[in-house]
Amino acid sequence: MRNRSGIALWQVIVAIVVVVGGLMTLAGVLMVAGLQRANGLTNRTVCMSNLASINKAVIIYKGENDGAWPWLYDTMSEWDTTAVGTNRNVSPFGKKDDPNNPKRRSVTSLMFMLVRMNQSPGIFRCPSDRNAEYDLDVKAYADDGDILEGEYYWDFAKPQNVSYSWQAPLWKGGRFAQGMDNNEVEAVAVADMTPAATKAGWKAADVTKLDGAALEAQMSPNHQGERVNVLRVAGYIQPQKRPDVGVDKDNIYTASGDPNAGSPSATSLDIRKHLSKSDTFLIGPVGRTAE
Repeated sequence: MRNRSGIALWQVIVAIVVVVGGLMTLAGVLMVAGLQRANGLTNRTVCMSNLASINKAVIIYKGENDGAWPWLYDTMSEWDTTAVGTNRNVSPFGKKDDPNNPKRRSVTSLMFMLVRMNQSPGIFRCPSDRNAEYDLDVKAYADDGDILEGEYYWDFAKPQNVSYSWQAPLWKGGRFAQGMDNNEVEAVAVADMTPAATKAGWKAADVTKLDGAALEAQMSPNHQGERVNVLRVAGYIQPQKRPDVGVDKDNIYTASGDPNAGSPSATSLDIRKHLSKSDTFLIGPVGRTAE
């Protein structure tokens, strides 16, 4: 059967089926893209909520420690090279000359001080961190395997338990010192994990000269290079699209080596060039499996 234009009915039906099928395929693609976008937004929201929880935990900690940020005073650690979990079952407050009380610690042990105050270790796991794992083993055990009442370890079990980087200790007078200062309110205290934690051979670059994919490579891997969530010393959280958001517009994942000037083009990953509290330098978790 043909209509007056000479087109068969079956041809009309086939054309309709093709069009409808194409529309359904397009709708499916748009739906998947929409779900992915929504999932990304949800993950970023949860990530910011984590940082808010970390901030609350810090406030509680400071309230019980004369306003001080988490710190291990007796530690003489190579903070930038010590892997997560190192000496986690050994107290850092033993006798200094005790050979069984080594002092090497990961910077994540400072975050773990908050877990020791009954904060959930889950607040240190970003949902966008594809390799993150929940640390279920935070309590210390006696030799007979029983949990010691009120006793905790001194660090997370492994690097995958942490999705965030912490302000590095300062190199000051030939030793490491507390890197946080309550008066430096605009300094970034915590943020999404540094790219140095996961990318093999990652090199910091002058981000002031970068855009597009090159800039994304300098961003945290947590949110696929799209943004980085930061917690400032003042206690507020910001989503940022660039890593050069320190006090002096410096890259929060690099050290400047110059305590008297801003460091927008700093490219050093050497902790001994982290000399000023206004120069943000976030490190950790050390020991991640590199991509």
